[in-house]
Amino acid sequence: MQKSFELRSAIEKEMASQGLNFSTLSEKSGINRGVFSAILNSTPPKPVSFHQLDTITRALGMPPGWLFDEYVGECFYGGKPNRRRIEPFLLACSESGRTDLVHEVLRRLLEDLKYVPFVFEKGEELFMNGHFIQSIPFYESVIEHEKHQHSLRLAVSQYRLFRARLGEDGEEKLKAAVRFEPFCGLLPIRLRLDALLRLGNLYYELGKYAEMEAAADELFEAASGLYAELRSGKAKPQEDEPPVRPVKSLVFYYGSGLLHKQLALIGQKRYEEARPYGERYGNLDGFEGLDDDGRAEVENFKVFALGNMLDLELTLGNLSVLPAYSAYMQRHPNETVSGLVNIVEAANRYDADVDRLLEDHYVPLDRYMAQRPDNYYPEPIVRSSFASLHFHLAVYHNRRGRCAQAAEHVRHCWQLSQELNNPQHFRQLASLLSLPPMFVPLVPETAGEAE
Repeated sequence: MQKSFELRSAIEKEMASQGLNFSTLSEKSGINRGVFSAILNSTPPKPVSFHQLDTITRALGMPPGWLFDEYVGECFYGGKPNRRRIEPFLLACSESGRTDLVHEVLRRLLEDLKYVPFVFEKGEELFMNGHFIQSIPFYESVIEHEKHQHSLRLAVSQYRLFRARLGEDGEEKLKAAVRFEPFCGLLPIRLRLDALLRLGNLYYELGKYAEMEAAADELFEAASGLYAELRSGKAKPQEDEPPVRPVKSLVFYYGSGLLHKQLALIGQKRYEEARPYGERYGNLDGFEGLDDDGRAEVENFKVFALGNMLDLELTLGNLSVLPAYSAYMQRHPNETVSGLVNIVEAANRYDADVDRLLEDHYVPLDRYMAQRPDNYYPEPIVRSSFASLHFHLAVYHNRRGRCAQAAEHVRHCWQLSQELNNPQHFRQLASLLSLPPMFVPLVPETAGEAE
């Protein structure tokens, strides 16, 4: 009861400092005078609802979050949890960044395991409203206290936690993927499709192409199975399944399985195996049940198929496609960064001059982020692509004796690699040490500055 005493003492102290009594505070807050008397003077005192705490805080002119620490005791007034006080308090603490109080309340609440479903429900509410980071303590608590290792609630919590942790730190994202993967097969089909897609994207970003290929095979198999069920009318209803956010058309997952397979094969230098997949995901107009969103995805896949065909040609030394690649980037600005990565890498491999093309299409990261046409690619993906682009540009300019330009791209690559903590980019940076001596002092010097 100590916290309850401290809460009431703080209210009385602030009332006294402002010269307020029950009547004047009642007028300012709209709370009945008798309610104030019951809260502050009764034995035992009346519990304070969270709405009343918020109202009193505003009436006294105190900052949001005032007495949050002391309010924990009201959530467990008399030694018993009260959901009507706990629920709004947890959400308010999450919104205000008081993770410490969220953890404290959840720890005390889950001393009784019957509240696990309630905690999961609050986590889902935060997650579906886009508050991914704030949902993390709720899912962590469910995972810690869920008794049944094959329960849907546990699998969904692991999936949401994986999603919420897909920030910019490559090592942390990989750890999250490793923890989540054993639960992927326990998810309902729609969540499993989304999970496999995001695993594939992560492995692509980290340059783990064998793992990406395995996820792509699973994704295509799952999407094909659901597609067959829908066409035959045997698909199970989804009303009781946890929702996916954002909602995507089935053709998106079907085509992504094929696209990821091709990218994984290209990453493993299995170029001839990769060729047929572009034809498959680039021609999905006949996919049944397409709505407007689905038709838009089909058009996107056509764009990807053309870009990856050009990439394959460049990789195999067909530099005659460079004008077509330039026109492709002009028509599809979203593909400019990945296109430049492929072009400069090929230029380094085959000693080609792409200066004019770089003049036409290259802009620094800050300008690109300010003017990019939409947010089709998440910012971490764009920044990772720029890190690779700076690496290839460093090599390109070094080979042409442009020391200052090469050094500038080394610095940018190092900075982004530090921010992203992506092992693939650090390996690329390490390879620069095999270049002429001009690079040897640059990487350690820049590393020291970053530290």
